[in-house]
Amino acid sequence: MIVSKISPSMDELAPYITDAISSGKKVKLTVTGNSMYPLFKDRRDTVILAPFESVNKKDVVFYRRQNGRYVLHRVLKKKGDSLVLAGDNETQKEYGISVSDCIAVMKSFERYGKKSDVSDLWYRLYSSFWTFVFPVRPCCRWILRLGACVFRKR
Repeated sequence: MIVSKISPSMDELAPYITDAISSGKKVKLTVTGNSMYPLFKDRRDTVILAPFESVNKKDVVFYRRQNGRYVLHRVLKKKGDSLVLAGDNETQKEYGISVSDCIAVMKSFERYGKKSDVSDLWYRLYSSFWTFVFPVRPCCRWILRLGACVFRKR
C-alpha cells in the first residue's frame, strides 16, 4: 500500500476548522510561516486552538483578515471590540481587527512532542516579555544580526 502525505491549503481547511470550533471542539493545527518565530517554527510546531469567551492582551488568536487570509498572531492591545495584533517575528502592528474576526484562541502547543499550556509560567513570562519589547524589536533584531556577524568572523 502506498501512502502519500497531502498538505491542503488553509483555504481548504478553514471551513472544517471553523465548523469544529463553532461546535465547541478543539483543533490541532501545524504552524506554517515564520510570523510567530521564535515561539513557533514553520511546519515544526503545532497549536491547539479552542473556542473562546473573550480575547485578552497577550492571547494568540487565529483570525481571518479582510483579504481572506487566515493568520495566527498575538494580541498586543485590546480596546473594547478592537484589537491590535502582530506576530512575534514582526515589527509592524496590524490594526482594524475586531474580536468578531477571531475564530479561535490558542490554548496549548507542541514542540518536539512536548506539550506546553498557555497557563505555564515560562509561557506567561515569555508572552509578557515579548509583548513588552514590541517597540524595540527592530533594535533587538539589529543587535542579534550584529552579534551573529561578530561570532561568524571568529
